[in-house]
Order: sequence, then C-alpha cells, then structure tokens
Amino acid sequence: MGNRYHALWISDVHLGSRDSEPHRLADFLAQNRADKVYLVGDIFDMYALSKGKGTWCQASSMLLGMLSELSSLTPEVIYIPGNHDAPMRSWAGKRLGNIRIERDWIHTAASGKRYWVTHGDQFEHNIKINPLSYHIGDRSYYLMLRFNRWINYWRSRFNKPWWSLASQVKNRVSAARQMMTDFENVAVGEAQAKGMDGIICGHIHRPALRNKNRGGRTVTYANCGDWVDSMSAVVEQQDGSLELLHWYRAPKIASIMTEVVAA
Repeated sequence: MGNRYHALWISDVHLGSRDSEPHRLADFLAQNRADKVYLVGDIFDMYALSKGKGTWCQASSMLLGMLSELSSLTPEVIYIPGNHDAPMRSWAGKRLGNIRIERDWIHTAASGKRYWVTHGDQFEHNIKINPLSYHIGDRSYYLMLRFNRWINYWRSRFNKPWWSLASQVKNRVSAARQMMTDFENVAVGEAQAKGMDGIICGHIHRPALRNKNRGGRTVTYANCGDWVDSMSAVVEQQDGSLELLHWYRAPKIASIMTEVVAA
C-alpha cells in the first residue's frame, strides 16, 4: 500500500489541460493514502476544456477512476474548488458521492494546530501586479511548460529525474520572486487575522512549507504546488507535523492500471 498519512493535500492538477501530468499523480496516489484528503482547487481545468484548449487522454480517465476509488476508501475527502474549476463552487455545502465540496475549510491537525485550507486565487486582488507583466509572465510560463515536456522526455530516456525549467526561471526573475513573496505575505496575514496557526493553499504553482514570524507569532505557510510542473503535495504525519513531498519518478501507465485493476 505504501505510506499512510493523517491528511493529504493536492492542488492544481489541471486535469484536462495539455500540461497536466495525471499519470504521475496516479502513481503518487497508488503509493500514498491518508485518513483525510483535501483537493485544494484547480483539480479540473474546466476553463481549458470549455475553450477547446484542453485534451483528455487515457491517463486522465485512469486518474479520474482512481479519484473515485479514493473517495470510497478514504473516510473524508474535501474538495475546495479553485479559479479553473470555479463552477464547482456553486456546489459548496453539497456532496458528490463521498466527496464534500466547500469554499474553504479549517483543518485541525493531530497536534491541535488549526490550518485554513483555501485555493488562494482570492489573494491576487491584494497584490499589485502590472497587467502587461502579468500577461507576458503567464504566457511565458505555459510556453516553458510545453518546452519542459520535451526536455523531460529526453531526460527520462537517460534515466534522469524530472527537472523544471519554469521553476528555475521563476527563481531567477526578480518580478516573479516578488509576486510569490507578496502572495505568501497576504496569505499568512489573512490566516493570522482568522486566528489560524497556518494556511494550506495552492494556486501559484510554487510548493513551499515554512514558518513565518508575524508580530511575534509564528504562522505556517504551506503551498501544495501543482501536478503540471512541481509534482508536489503536502502531507500531515500521524503526529501532526507537516511535510512537503515531491514525486519526480517516471511511472509506467500500464503498471499503474494493472495495480488499480488488481485492487
């Protein structure tokens, strides 16, 4: 079965977009389970699918089947829609099978700490971003993702691990770094205002787990990352401690499907 956690958070799968890596997430879910699972937004890319810019492949159908299986085997699954699957927000307070849909949630860890769980797109309204720079940066990011697929295809042929061109560039561009820092500060400030010990979110495709000191009080900032570039998730160990995981190995779709059928 693999690892069993108290809680697990994944976000920004963008299932249905050309950039999604559903086979990698399926491999991750086959090896990692939890008593409580949070789907922290942008699990489906309804925007791409509605605009005819998306694609649905065998791996996407396989992952959808695994998520269905996950909901039946996991005591509690909470789906918090993001901006790319925003239509799901109209279902807040309702259930789809065993999946509970909410706008946000307060998670109480085994340690007693309370974490505000939200996708995070609402924080953009409090960040000063030059519209032209934002548009150029957004387009450049998706171009890098496409180029990255070719890079990692050849790296996998030589048994090299996953490498992210987008992350390398974002960490070197001062405007991108400042935007990420501003996002973190706004998110932490909002969590602190709610009296939380921390916040767990997604949206900006930059995985992170760190404690930030605000006015003499420590607030935890955790970002799940994504499954188009960083292949990351946040988990809570049985003792209540949080951990950021990366899943870079290259799975074989056929072997995952065999495991799912066998289960």
